[in-house]
Amino acid sequence: MSQITCTSIAIARLFNTISLIVLIAMSANCLAQDENTARPKVGLVLSGGGARGAAHVGVIKVLDEMRIPVDYIAGTSMGAIVGGLYASGMSASEIEQIILDGDWQNLLSDDLPRAQRTYRRKADDLGFLVDFDVGVSKSGLILPQGIVQGQNFTMALRRWLLPVATVDNFDRLPIPFVAIATNLISGDEVILESGDLPTAIRASMSVPGLFKPVRLNDQVLVDGGVANNLPVDVAKAMGAETLIVVDVGSPLAEEAELNSPLKIANQMTTILITARTEEQKRHITPQDVLITPELGLMSSQAFEQAVQAIHLGEMAARQAKSELQRFSRSQADYVAHRQAVLQARPDSPVIHQVSIDNESRLSTKVLLERLADQRGLTLNIDQLEADIGDIYGFNTFETVDYSISADGIENELLIQSKAKSWGPNYLRFGINLEDDFDGNSSYNLAARFTKTELNAKGGEFRADIVVGENPQFTAEFYQPLDYRSRWFVDPKVSFRRANEGLFDAGKQIAQFRSEETVLSVGVGRLFSNWGELRLTLARRFADEEVRIGDPALGGASGDVTNFTLGFGYDTIDRIAIPRFGTNLQVFWVGLREGFGANQTADIGQLVFLKPQTWGKNTLLHWWDLGSTSIPGDTPLNAFRLGGFFNLSGYAPEELQGDHRGMGRLLYYRRLSERPLSMLDTSVYVGASVEVGNVWQSRDDIRFNNTLSAGSVFVVFDTMLGPLYLAYGVAEGDRRSAYLFLGQTF
Repeated sequence: MSQITCTSIAIARLFNTISLIVLIAMSANCLAQDENTARPKVGLVLSGGGARGAAHVGVIKVLDEMRIPVDYIAGTSMGAIVGGLYASGMSASEIEQIILDGDWQNLLSDDLPRAQRTYRRKADDLGFLVDFDVGVSKSGLILPQGIVQGQNFTMALRRWLLPVATVDNFDRLPIPFVAIATNLISGDEVILESGDLPTAIRASMSVPGLFKPVRLNDQVLVDGGVANNLPVDVAKAMGAETLIVVDVGSPLAEEAELNSPLKIANQMTTILITARTEEQKRHITPQDVLITPELGLMSSQAFEQAVQAIHLGEMAARQAKSELQRFSRSQADYVAHRQAVLQARPDSPVIHQVSIDNESRLSTKVLLERLADQRGLTLNIDQLEADIGDIYGFNTFETVDYSISADGIENELLIQSKAKSWGPNYLRFGINLEDDFDGNSSYNLAARFTKTELNAKGGEFRADIVVGENPQFTAEFYQPLDYRSRWFVDPKVSFRRANEGLFDAGKQIAQFRSEETVLSVGVGRLFSNWGELRLTLARRFADEEVRIGDPALGGASGDVTNFTLGFGYDTIDRIAIPRFGTNLQVFWVGLREGFGANQTADIGQLVFLKPQTWGKNTLLHWWDLGSTSIPGDTPLNAFRLGGFFNLSGYAPEELQGDHRGMGRLLYYRRLSERPLSMLDTSVYVGASVEVGNVWQSRDDIRFNNTLSAGSVFVVFDTMLGPLYLAYGVAEGDRRSAYLFLGQTF
């Protein structure tokens, strides 16, 4: 046989072998396609239920373990949150991490961490004012449409769903998805299957009264649970041939539990939701699987029980394992399914254009000055969130949101800022109470009116009025001088009346009534949101007379012009009971005879506050140092000490001198869990150690002539401010009990 013939035979055999391999592969592929085609399309239905919805994650974990592909998802409220995340391509473990790691106290509020607010807004905490504004207009008071506007939760949704930010048709998500909402005007069910995914989810979980309704497509939308908490019929309409239905709805309360108007109202809502849920369950066929985790009386707000809810969801799914088994696919098929899901999850978008939709009186330049330019770059979500936080820190916006749209070629980043619907005029109220249980008590009630957005750069007018033991009135106009709000001018007028005691050997021998009117103008420079340098020129008109005591003690009156240079550094997380950050205030006050002062003097003061927190424990370092330079022997008595945390046990402002040194260590131990809303109260116990004194001369300042004191206390951190019940002791057998409501630091 010739060589050519042998070669021909070899080539023919090789061709036959390749043909056989191709035929086998094609047959296997056809079989796989037939199997996939034969597999019924599975729809996953996830009900609403608040924190109880964490059980959905446990069910999805079991579906992943059993290799059950999901083709459609329909969710309501918390079911829309979990379902939307799963539809975006997230795995069950990724969703579990979000649920367990989420700071739900922060997510279910609009509070921007105080450290991120503008320095001006941080100053709003000073005084004893409730951290809640109501709007005011010619027609009366205006309240927000919801306790929560959704700022923090929307930002979280944007971050979680960033890979699918440009998807505007939910059928094109890695897993097709719809969310259910309720039209607040008509009561009709609204099926959200396109548009902006985070907005759709926000609408679906907007519990009436708690969350502000979402306006979308000329509709006002609230929580979908009111119309359809278990959207079985919707999932079937999507194309699902068989369903896995998970119901985590709340059970009806027993009669003994209906002991308040709120609980009765909740019961009525639950009755309505339950009735409509039962209607939906009639659509469930023998080919479908209903899973109802045994969540008992777990509250819809109990996010701290998320671990338990997830576990109960897993248990319920495993109990239905025999019914679910028929949906299970081979390892190869399920891996291919998950790969297809992940391939449909795009990378983070590149930003080509940026536009701003500014629905406020502030200039758009104010917003642009606070946005880093990300054009031509892959979106830096950390930078964008920081920039939006900087804008939201003005506290004049209801929400500051963003979205990303794509036209097939370029991606546009749209920033949307919406002014508060109950603004721009606001009222805030406050209260201060103090009683030493020895016949000495005082109270002050405060109100603050603020008119914001006076001009394009954010000018504000503010008026404070205090009535009670120390009446006071202040009016100021604050005007930023540039769009970045770095420079400002701040003219102000104030009137104050106060009672001041004169003490001898611990006994009050007289009381003076002082009145002071101050006209001032300040100019300053802000440093980001953490610091301020301010120079103030003030003209003071003072009058003092004896109110109680020997008239021979006389009084005094006069006027003086002084200069104040102050620097402030503030990153404290909260004023009431700080846990993190630092607060440093340094002041110099200059008095000069040539400007009306009786004598020339320089007064300096430093206040330092630094908390350290671990777990439920906080140790607060609080230092207060002050000194006066006087080229003469006439004392100014510029500094005072005495009262709660200021040498507890001594009377308020009992000690007077021209030099002050005061150090305190305060220990707090939180007994209760962190509150989930401003209506909740945290309870602390603690103690203080206080060392300090005032002196007339620098030569007298020595550690061996300082005074020591301390206190033990219980404090209730209420929405009106911290309420202290305390008992203080100091050297010289000084003892005093305290009831104190208001700011301490």
